[in-house]
This record gives sequence, structure tokens and C-alpha cells, in this order.
Amino acid sequence: MAKLVTKWRYLKPDAARHAQAYIRYIATREGVEKYVEENGARPAAQAQRVLLEKLLRDFPDARRSFEYEDYARRPTVRNASEFITRTLEEHLELFDARSNYVSYIAQRPRVQRSGAHGLFTQEEDAPDLNAAARAVSEHDGNIWTCILSLRREDAARLSYDKADAWRALLRANAAEIAARFNVPVGSFHWCGAFHNEAHHPHVHLVCYADRVQKPALTKEGVVQLRSLLARQIFRDELDAIYIRQSQSRDELRDLFSARLKEAVAGMRDAPAEMPVLESLLERLSEEVRDRKGKLRYGYLPWPVKSIVDSIISELEKQPQVKAAYSAWWELRKTVLSTYRDSLPEQAPPLHTQKEFRHLKNIVLRIAKEGCPAPEPEQEFDAVQAPQDRGAQHAVYGAKRLLDAAREEEYPDEDVQTALRMLLAAAERGDAYAQYQAGKLYREGYFLPRDDAGAKMFFELATKQENHFAEYALGKLHADETSPFFDETKAADWFERAAEHGNGFAKYRLAKCFLNGKGRAVDAGSAARLFAEAAQASDVYVRRFAAPWAKYQLGKLYIRGNGVLRDWAKAEELLRSAAQDGNEFAQRLLQRRAQWHRLGPMDAALGVIGSLCRMFETSAPHIRPRCMYLDRKRRRELEQKQRALGHAENDFEPQM
Repeated sequence: MAKLVTKWRYLKPDAARHAQAYIRYIATREGVEKYVEENGARPAAQAQRVLLEKLLRDFPDARRSFEYEDYARRPTVRNASEFITRTLEEHLELFDARSNYVSYIAQRPRVQRSGAHGLFTQEEDAPDLNAAARAVSEHDGNIWTCILSLRREDAARLSYDKADAWRALLRANAAEIAARFNVPVGSFHWCGAFHNEAHHPHVHLVCYADRVQKPALTKEGVVQLRSLLARQIFRDELDAIYIRQSQSRDELRDLFSARLKEAVAGMRDAPAEMPVLESLLERLSEEVRDRKGKLRYGYLPWPVKSIVDSIISELEKQPQVKAAYSAWWELRKTVLSTYRDSLPEQAPPLHTQKEFRHLKNIVLRIAKEGCPAPEPEQEFDAVQAPQDRGAQHAVYGAKRLLDAAREEEYPDEDVQTALRMLLAAAERGDAYAQYQAGKLYREGYFLPRDDAGAKMFFELATKQENHFAEYALGKLHADETSPFFDETKAADWFERAAEHGNGFAKYRLAKCFLNGKGRAVDAGSAARLFAEAAQASDVYVRRFAAPWAKYQLGKLYIRGNGVLRDWAKAEELLRSAAQDGNEFAQRLLQRRAQWHRLGPMDAALGVIGSLCRMFETSAPHIRPRCMYLDRKRRRELEQKQRALGHAENDFEPQM
């Protein structure tokens, strides 16, 4: 059972208020208390057992209390009396007028009084009991009642055996409690009283709100309130556990990453122990290649998500990972047990734990790095030095925080602060912030995807001649899934950005000329632009786009397409691209003996392409979202590609 027990109930204005047997017991409770003091250790009396059984039939949820737990363990007169009293108090508002209920909790035996009664509210001064009872009685909406209970040893150890501590706790969290009722704190009203019972000190609360606000408390809200209060009551004890839990989570993450890298590298340590994991990694690598690296957890198609979850489940079976997860789960249970009544006997599967969502991104990242696939499509940002140390520098800081939050867990409030700072700067006219805001809306990562919003911010940045925004607009128009898909406009924006010196735009424009998308086929212009991109001075262009530009230009020199055939020049370009990390250039170099076959095959493919375009003029243009090939046909096509000097799944990122 949780360390903090809460019982929330609500009473409608027309609820029944009659239960003669219960009221008769309440009216005579003073005599029963004297009897308990003298005979408390004796077995429960017959009358108590009869009433107790009736209470359990009428109120089954009464079993979830400290008092019933004590009675079930030791059915004595004292424990029976405390259970009966507690259960009646929890349901007293059903049996009598609301005003009488407020008066009862404020004046009953063992209430800690401040003056004539023990009632307290949000105000510093003690309230007028008659006025409080009248306000509750005359309220024409729902009334919520709650009992917050602790064990005596916990209350004494944490100094919650005094009314002042509970009063301070509830006053400090009044706004949070009102928020769970979905009402402003100014429209929320509450009063409470602390009863210093011998075994289980507890607080009675009565809550209501102005009816115009339509208050409501959901089951989730009840759990959140219990969690909120328990975390503060047991704060000193939980802080040390949180630190150990964070350390345990980091250890598990590092161990998980290490074991996954070993598996991707070829199962060096235990090649026979994880065949299922090896098969899953191969399937994930195929998905990465087929989708050109466009995979990010949270936006995965179901088959890929299932593979990622299965990989985590397989790694969870490893003894070291399993032991690390078990250690973390024990700490987690210690935290959850402060406000949850029951916990699963075994730890939930690792891939279902929200605290370890970042493991899914680790799986994708390592799979991308380990599989023989081309560089995934990436967003290339400008590296611009801040002009001052003021607001603009803060924009760069917000951008860096959002980049880091893609890979690691960051507090949500930090992410939201960075978003607000970036969007505010964009609204003020900062071109860099406008470009970054457009990317956020286009990607739909921290903000809902909104192509129209992305287009608006990109266009604002282009008015200040931000060539990265021009390039981004080209990408937006080139995206077949975008409502603004237009290959001609895409090429126009690539051309404008290229004229302003953007190396990535030069590469994309060269592809437009090479493939006839948005521009007439012109291999000569493509070769010129590839050459310019390959010789760019920008460090990011040299790192990402230049190797692909050299690779493409090398293939043009091999075929004599747009340039004079020059295999020596092609080999020089391909070797440079391979040194820069382009594995496809390396594979093409290894098939140098087959270069002579590329020219005739290109010619044949050109004829077929021309015939296809002839039919396109008379047939409706349909863009299928996806196309499937059976395994046999795909294998035949891959063998032909490799025979012609192409690498496996030969494609390059759409930069």
C-alpha cells in the first residue's frame, strides 16, 4: 500500500443523506472511545463485526486503507473501532447535511484546534466555522471531499503530525490542486482539518469551485495530486533516490549502447548467443537503406517500430543489461510506492518505459552508423558567429539546446523555453531565427508539422537574403509529401540560393539538371555545378556535400556525359571522395574494370526513359506513395547494379 493514502469522493447537490444505523453509531461514538481505551487489545466485539461487515458490503473500497490493513492483521476492538470510524468519516457527507459535515471535521475529538475549532483554509487567519459551513451547504454544485492519511511513524519522522505542516503543504499547492480541477486558483475554494489519530494521522478536505467554471477531477488528476503531495512530503528521502536512479539510468544507457555496438560490429564477443538480435539488426539496416535514413523514433512506420522494440527486448535479455535494468527498477519502485497502492510484480518491458525512450534513438543511430548505407538526408545549418553577446547570442544557445534535445532527455521546461525564445526572435525579424523556426515547423519535431508555417518563416528569411532559407524553400517544394510540391519552383529556389553561394543548393540544382526535374536535362550544367560544390570553402559543404559532388562528377567523367570522358580525372575525383568517407566512390573504384560498360548501358536506359516520357504525356500522372518488389526481383536488380559498378542500393542523400 502507498505511503500516502488518499480517498476522493464527490457529492452532488441532490445526493441522499440518510443511513440511520451509521448515524446512530456516530452519535454514540464518545462512549465507544472510552470502551476502546479500556478494552482495546481484546478481540473485536460481535456488534463491531456486524457493523464492519455491513460497511465492507456497502463500501468495498474501504479495504484500501491503513485501518483495514491493521484490522485484517489484528482484529482487535481498537483496530475495529478505528476502521469503522475512518470508513464512516469517509462517507459521512452521504448521511447528513453538508454544513454538519464541515462542523464535524472541525470539532470532532482529537482535531488540532486553533481557537474554538480546527478548520483552516488558504487564508492565514482562522475561518469562521459557521460561515464556512453555510458556504458549503448553500453551494449549488458538486462538493469534493478527501482524506489524506499517513502512518504514525511516517508522520512523526517527517513532522507531519502537526496541523501547521499540513496547512503549509496545502496552501503551497493550492494552485496545483485547482489546476487538476481545471479551474483558476481564484475560483477554487477549500477548507480542511487535521485529526491526530493514534495510528494514522489524517487530514479532511472539502473542495469546491465557482459553478461557472465547471470543475472536474479525473482519475488521472487524482493520481497526479497524490503523486504531487507524496513527492513533497517524502522529499528528503526521495531526493537521494532520484540521484541514484539517474546514475543507474546512465549506467544502463551506456551498457546498452556498448552491447548494441558490439552486435552491429559483428557479434564479436558472443556470435552464437544472439542470432535473433543479429537478424533484427539486419532487417533494421535494410529499412534504413530503403528509406534513405529518414527514420526518427516517434515518426516510424509500424514495421520499423516493431523491429526497434524487438531489438531492445533482445538486448534486455543480456545478463548485464538485465541486471542494470533490475537495479534501476528497484529504485523506481521505491519512488512509486510512495503514492501507488500496487505495483507490478515484475518490471515492465524495457521498451515500454518512458524514462528510456532515448534508447530507441540510440538503436536507430547505431544502426545507421553500422549498416553499409549512404549518408542519410540531413539538415545543414549555417555556422554563423553571433554579432553580439545579447539577445542574438541567446538565440544560438536556444538552437543548440534543441539540437541536443533530439538525442538526449532534456527537461520539458528547458525545451519549451528554448522554443519560445527562438520563435520570439523570429517574430522580431531575426533571419537566422526565422530559418530555424521554419525548419521546426517543417520537421514537426518539437512543434506540430505545419508546411504552411514553415513556408512563411522561410520566405520571411529570404527577404533578408538568407541563402539557407532559399535552399530550405527549394527542399520544401521538392518534397513530394508537401502540399507545396512543385519541381520547377524547387529548382528556382535552388538556383537563387546557388547564385548566393550556397554549396548545398549547387549540388541539388546539379541533380535537377541531371535528372530533368524542374529543369531541362543539361549534363554540362550539372557537371559545372558539381565541380563548384566539390570545391566549396564552407566547412559543412566540404564535409557533407563535397564527397557526393565528387562522386557524381566522377561518374560523369567515366561516362563522358556533359564532359569529355576522362577516366584518370574520374579516378582522381573518386579517390578524393573515398578519402572523404564516401563508400560508394570506393566501391566504384574497386569495379574499375567494368567502367567500359557504363556508357552503352546509359544509352539503353536513355532510350527506355524517352519512351516512358512519351507515354506520360497521354496517361494521367500518378505518384504512388510506395512500390514493392518481391525478393527475387530485387536480388536480380541488385546483382545487375553491382555488375555495372554501382554500390548496393546505390543512391545518395537528397541534400
